[in-house]
Amino acid sequence: MSPKSILLLVSLLLLSFIGSAQYTEKINSNRPGTSQGAFSVGNNVLQFEGGFGFGKQKHKILNTRTNTFNFDYTARYGLLIEQLEIRFNGKYRSDGVRIAVGGTEEKIRQSNFELNTIGAKYLIYDPYKKPKEKDSIDYEDLKSWRRTHRFKWKSLIPAVSAYVGANFVTKNNPFTASGDEGFSPKVVLATQNNWNTRLSGDWALVTNLIFDKITTDDLVIGWIITSTHTIRDKWAVFGEYQGQKSDFYSDDILRLGGAYLFNKDLQIDTNVAFNFKDTPSIFTFSVGASYRFDWHTKDEIIEKPGLEGGVKEKEEEGEGEDGLELDEFEQEENDSLKLGKTPFINEFEDDSFRDAIEQDLDERRTEERLERERIEAEKIAKKEDKKFQKEERRRLKREEKEAKKAEKARLKEEKEKQKMIDDIDAELDKIEQDEGIDNQLDDLDAELKKLEEEEAQFKSEEEKLKEAEQKQAEEDQNIDDEYEKLQQEQAKAEKEEAKRRKKAEAKRKKEERKRKKEEAKRKKQEAKKKKQEANNEKTKEEIDEELKILDDQ
Repeated sequence: MSPKSILLLVSLLLLSFIGSAQYTEKINSNRPGTSQGAFSVGNNVLQFEGGFGFGKQKHKILNTRTNTFNFDYTARYGLLIEQLEIRFNGKYRSDGVRIAVGGTEEKIRQSNFELNTIGAKYLIYDPYKKPKEKDSIDYEDLKSWRRTHRFKWKSLIPAVSAYVGANFVTKNNPFTASGDEGFSPKVVLATQNNWNTRLSGDWALVTNLIFDKITTDDLVIGWIITSTHTIRDKWAVFGEYQGQKSDFYSDDILRLGGAYLFNKDLQIDTNVAFNFKDTPSIFTFSVGASYRFDWHTKDEIIEKPGLEGGVKEKEEEGEGEDGLELDEFEQEENDSLKLGKTPFINEFEDDSFRDAIEQDLDERRTEERLERERIEAEKIAKKEDKKFQKEERRRLKREEKEAKKAEKARLKEEKEKQKMIDDIDAELDKIEQDEGIDNQLDDLDAELKKLEEEEAQFKSEEEKLKEAEQKQAEEDQNIDDEYEKLQQEQAKAEKEEAKRRKKAEAKRKKEERKRKKEEAKRKKQEAKKKKQEANNEKTKEEIDEELKILDDQ
């Protein structure tokens, strides 16, 4: 048990809860808690209890968020005697689970009966049924405040009852472990203490030890401590700690709430519940009511000891408690050993005879001691061997159990994965069916067939058009040939004309170059002639200059 669980257990032991008793003038319901008291509703009383719960769960590892709705119901009936009660209870649950897959969020809706149980409860021990003579109210006690308000230690002794029932679980139930289908037994041991004080009101404490689904692979061991205190005649507050341990699911849950007595046959209540882990975390708010049909007619009479058959005659004088006459003196015990006196010894026996007897006794004692030691050694050896064999069997059984547990965990994980995949596939199929995708696909197939037919018709028309174009092309080809021939003749004529013009132009250019060449030649001859004349004139002038110089001399 975790430290948090121990702390809750110790805290709740300091609280109190009002539980069911035998038949009472006012209704006594097990709500708003989940435990059952030790007492029945009373003979020939039919009582219904039920409520609605709304909550949220968040699983950190699976990354899921769940909105929960619960409807729990109970029917109780007191059968034949005050101590016997038959009981039918169950719980219907509907969850909306949101799963984060990648960047999207998928929603799954799952609903089923989480449990349905029918059984019987019998009151084994009732400390309040037959009080002793000294428990009756005395006038002297009423005058004494200390005697009236002192704590009575015997009130710690609880009433004890046993409940035996059978569970019924449907197939493919998402709220139970695989393999729990069908019937399985359930056993509950319930205790109840009631404390009535004038200063602080009524207090009570109910505890349950539960062994559920005993014949299945998923044995559930649970414990509940429920405690309430009545504030006024119609109001009560309560606290409850519930623990559960199994391979399928384990948790520690705390509940707090209150109840209001509307009338002697109707009670309404409310409570909140939460746990202390995140795989998953739980928070639930519940409201409910209890109503009884009171057909109880005969009350059980509790008589004082000694008055069950009426008042007895006065006991005769001189008789003791057992009705035997007492002597004035008791008879003296004659056994010398019991009186602590010295045993009788014969003084006429000689020492040799006494020594022989003592030696024989010593030998016998030695033989007996050795025999006892041998027997003791054999017993110890057998005990050790038996202990070794027992430890060996325990070890083999433990190893086998661990192997089965590992295999079971593996199969459970595979089943959970397959179940999750199947749920997702089913949800996807449902979504596809809801959205009408199949009808759309059928429409698309019909449209595709229609388009194929139109395409085939278009191809046939295109082939016909192509044949017509081919004929037209052949007709146009003849016209094009004549036109092309004409164009070729025109091009040839133009080409010859261009050639003629080019030839004439070349001839003209040639004559022009020839003329320019002759003109340049003529100019060159004229320049040469002029240069020669200039040279001749210069020579003449030089000669004249020289002659003039000579004349001056």
